[in-house]
Amino acid sequence: MATDTRQVRAIEAWFALRNGPDFISASPEARYEARLSLADDMRARGIIDSEEWSELVEEATTAYAEELG
Repeated sequence: MATDTRQVRAIEAWFALRNGPDFISASPEARYEARLSLADDMRARGIIDSEEWSELVEEATTAYAEELG
């Protein structure tokens, strides 16, 4: 089975996002928008499909709700 390095890098970026200082210091709304933007970018570049995009959007929404408390 071949590994798609573009997809691996994109998913690594998704998880690395939460460790960035700008992300950490941002408001919950800004973090939500950053997550959505990254998911949209990955989908637009064909790195993820619609189902994977939906999963990332769901994850972003859940994280946003948890951050708001």
